Amino acid sequence: MKAFITGSTGFVGTHLIQVLDRAGWEIIALHRPASDLTELKKCQKMTLAIGDIMDVDSLRKNIPQEIDAVFHVAGSVGPVSHGQENSRYDINQIGTRNVVNVCLEKNIKRFIHTSTVLTFDFLSTPKFNEQTPPNHSTDDTYLHSKRLADLEVERGIAQGLDAVFLHPSAIFGAFDKVTWSKMFLEIERGLPLPFAPPGGGSVCHAKKVAEAHLSAFHKGGLGQHYILGGPDEYWLNVAIKIAQILNRPAPKWKLPTPIFKFYGNSEYWISKLLGRNSTLDPHSAQILCYNVFSDSSKAIHELGYEPSSLDEMLKDCYQWMLATKRIKR
Repeated sequence: MKAFITGSTGFVGTHLIQVLDRAGWEIIALHRPASDLTELKKCQKMTLAIGDIMDVDSLRKNIPQEIDAVFHVAGSVGPVSHGQENSRYDINQIGTRNVVNVCLEKNIKRFIHTSTVLTFDFLSTPKFNEQTPPNHSTDDTYLHSKRLADLEVERGIAQGLDAVFLHPSAIFGAFDKVTWSKMFLEIERGLPLPFAPPGGGSVCHAKKVAEAHLSAFHKGGLGQHYILGGPDEYWLNVAIKIAQILNRPAPKWKLPTPIFKFYGNSEYWISKLLGRNSTLDPHSAQILCYNVFSDSSKAIHELGYEPSSLDEMLKDCYQWMLATKRIKR
């Protein structure tokens, strides 16, 4: 079996590379010239392909005709620089359009698309599933751009693309350089205030999400959507668990939603004035106030998806951060 992967050096992409390598697949990994290839070079049957999903010619050059699978994992997920929020549309929407178009040209056999649970209307019900209507909000550039990416894949399906959608929730685990691992770093440095975000969400393990990608290739239905969640946790509890792992003081209270939103947006704009990277961006400040609890029953029954415990995924992230000296002990 042979696979082409976008986002191969990212959080989920690195785990997926390892899963496919253990399963004996031949892998073509698309990466940018400056990407860290340390983990990719450990694989047995690896072809490194320099390119970018924004460069259609590089996709045409590197995606073989009638390859078994294209796993489209690339996306703008982490915080972006001040004034660059709209760049998410270039990567998430237009980049996905480019990959879909080339896959149609190349007649690839199966397309696995990594989306997000946020493309569902998570505010319409306390616990949503694949039957929940799409999220039509346009206020959040990440959420909106990922929804538009889903529509690009749906367009491809209408033109003959054999595609499956995966919707991970909040992902924890090793190789996390830009998202939830920041909570470890904040607590390790010492929290300036004993507060945590007011919301919560279903949490999932990056390793299990990657395994679900391979299962989706073998078992996923054409055009079907699968939510990849796990335990429902409030962010206060997650922060307390991380503080216990680090043996550091833990937050004690949830900050009320209006105050947290004000704090998040203020920190974002103050850091812009000071010319430094912010801890939060408008997307993060907004989402951390909501309860984004999802139902993974469909993925469990149809894909054999196995959620991990919160302790397992947090320890996985911590051990990786120790090994890479992001946290020192």
